[in-house]
Amino acid sequence: MKKEILTMASLVIAITTTASCGSSNDILPDNPNTPVNPQPIENSDVSIRNLTRATTLFDAAMQHYISGDMKMADMYNPSTDKPSGEADVWPYTAAIEACNSILEGYAVLAKTGKTPEQGSSATYKAQLEKLYDGLEYYAGTFKLTSYTRNNQEWTVYGVHRGGMKGGARVDGDQNVYDDQQWIIRELLRSWKATGEQKYLDKAEYLTAYVLDGWDWCLDDKQNAWGNEVGGITWGPSYCTKHACSNGPFISPLVWLAEYYQGKSDKITYRTIHADGKRQDVTATKADYYLMMAKKIYEWQQYNLRASDGVYLDMVGANNNIRYEVIDGVQYRISNPGTGAGGTKHTYNSGTMVSGGSDLYALTHDSRFLDDTRKLYNDTFSYFPKKNSKGTWDYAYSNFSRWFDDVLMRGWISAGEIGVDTKEGVATFQTNLDYAWEHFLLNKTLPRGLTGGWSNNDAQNDVRALVAFAYASEYGMLVGSALQ
Repeated sequence: MKKEILTMASLVIAITTTASCGSSNDILPDNPNTPVNPQPIENSDVSIRNLTRATTLFDAAMQHYISGDMKMADMYNPSTDKPSGEADVWPYTAAIEACNSILEGYAVLAKTGKTPEQGSSATYKAQLEKLYDGLEYYAGTFKLTSYTRNNQEWTVYGVHRGGMKGGARVDGDQNVYDDQQWIIRELLRSWKATGEQKYLDKAEYLTAYVLDGWDWCLDDKQNAWGNEVGGITWGPSYCTKHACSNGPFISPLVWLAEYYQGKSDKITYRTIHADGKRQDVTATKADYYLMMAKKIYEWQQYNLRASDGVYLDMVGANNNIRYEVIDGVQYRISNPGTGAGGTKHTYNSGTMVSGGSDLYALTHDSRFLDDTRKLYNDTFSYFPKKNSKGTWDYAYSNFSRWFDDVLMRGWISAGEIGVDTKEGVATFQTNLDYAWEHFLLNKTLPRGLTGGWSNNDAQNDVRALVAFAYASEYGMLVGSALQ
């Protein structure tokens, strides 16, 4: 049982921050006058402790950010105990991610015969149901003309919350493919954690929608991914093709391919024939999902991997969508790319670490193992920097703590296929533990982790996206602590 014994206040190190949300790094000035909450002595078993911290952060975040009808605030300030703003679907999905990570943490402890300190998987399965029910406020229906379909109706998730379930705006730039991909990923994790068929069914429906965004227009050369231009634009109303609208989809496609291996389930999809006509192609689901996972992996590696080994943000393009008419029917066609560029965010490399790991796990193709090992080494060399506190600096921006969460996922996945990622994963354990031990405030961790809180209360807002990322990371670290 958890002992309710508090540490001596004289042993507490007080560190704070004066930097704003736009600060350029994770280290902020120390201030010895800022008190820190002493924390109870905890279980010495790191795996159990990680799950306890995950559930503590998650439960608090649900109280701090979620109100009636599962409406999520964008920010919460633990210094003033006030939420603010309204969250988009992306941070809402992060809450589902955290809940899935906690469920996986309970499953890991159950397999090893360890007893959690608090809560149960049943509690978080119920929370998952509530979160998915609330997700429907972001759902809406629209019609889309894509590279291979004309005026096809889809029900997908919009960027912004609607006033009623199914009533969100999803036309134009109001939905993007990467949001659907993060949701698909979590639906599949929820399906694995609960066995509920409805999660698999929704994931496959959204998968069909996202794959409808693959650029099937024919190129004048044979590429590693085929003879089509390839790539998925940021959203159906965009022409730029982003790392975040391609890389995140690889692992879910591999998971689907793995599930359907040895099964006869078929799927019909559309491509473009050499004469420009759109055509139906039928294949087994196992073959189709794996083929598309490989195509996306190849496209992203060829187009967005920089010379230092990590990934750029996007391939630019003129953002005027173009169309052609074939046999009296209008279809979208490619926009020429203007070159790769943008910030090298942690998550854009992290999804490729995960994707390569999962491709190797399914295919046993040593190329994916080699790719993943090299990318782990490149990302570990590029992103975290050791500091004088014994913690690690990761470049900081408004969303980067969640971006880093995606990199950690990738490193954990790489560890599962035999890549030695212990040092990289340990940077997250170290930073989270440091923040927990020094800066936990209203059961909330600061956005900068190792820099602490500002003396200016108004600067201590923490995004929902970040708060749920911390809970998710602790949940995922349950298994890592046992390796």
